[in-house]
Amino acid sequence: MRKRRVPTIYTDFVQSLLKDRQTRLKFDDYISDPIPVNNGIGQGDPLSMLIYLIYNADLLQIPNKEEEEAIGYVDDACFIAFGKDFESTT
Repeated sequence: MRKRRVPTIYTDFVQSLLKDRQTRLKFDDYISDPIPVNNGIGQGDPLSMLIYLIYNADLLQIPNKEEEEAIGYVDDACFIAFGKDFESTT
């Protein structure tokens, strides 16, 4: 997010959302002890899509030739390369 020049107040807020998180598993009458969660953002969090788009933005900048293209939609990315034949290198 900092690379994308998102203001510090927002990057700090997102960082606080991702720190010291935990979850519990529940099956029938069983509830587990708290389990630390050290990746991802909370399931169903409305900010998750926006945060992921910012995080994933570099992927869509990888193609740098006229015959290459990247397309992104929500949490999917697709890379396309065009050529005259399988032997072309330009």
